[in-house]
Amino acid sequence: MSNRHPEAWYIPVHSAGGVACTLQTGHLPTGRPVGIAFTTAARLRSATCVEQEWLRMTEPDLREALAALGITTIQLDPLRVHIGLRTAAAS
Repeated sequence: MSNRHPEAWYIPVHSAGGVACTLQTGHLPTGRPVGIAFTTAARLRSATCVEQEWLRMTEPDLREALAALGITTIQLDPLRVHIGLRTAAAS
């Protein structure tokens, strides 16, 4: 049985002039880098802020974008995301 999620997730991003964006990533307490994703816009807003920019991506697309950065873990629906986390260019 697969643990993959077929629906598109809400991914926090930072935009760069409306032309490009960077994925917001973070680190676990161990220092391991993680991608960040939310199952609903409400969960994203609750963990970040109302103004947080986001885009929709499926799990496979997010994993592909993160793989280029060497990130293999996705933190799904974290309770709090702090401003100033590392960002990674989205392709």
